[in-house]
Amino acid sequence: MKQGQKVVCIDDRVASKIRALYDHWVTKGTTYLVRDVMLAQNAKGQWGEVGITLAGLLNPTQSIPPYQELSYNSERFRPLEEKPVQVEELEEAQ
Repeated sequence: MKQGQKVVCIDDRVASKIRALYDHWVTKGTTYLVRDVMLAQNAKGQWGEVGITLAGLLNPTQSIPPYQELSYNSERFRPLEEKPVQVEELEEAQ
């Protein structure tokens, strides 16, 4: 995943103790725009997870260094595959 990419949430399940840390949570089936991609911690506090932040969803920062914003595990999302629009389709729609 990369910054500016559209993604769709495929897994919004989360333990209540983890959910309580976030101001905003994702919803399965909803499309989001990736704001940032970073190295993040998993639920056990171990580094190595790929985390993403999403446009329009601002969450608190961690209470430990490097004090980055809480992110979502990138495995909860899939890139949105947008069908390229052909010129003929645009003309038919008008």
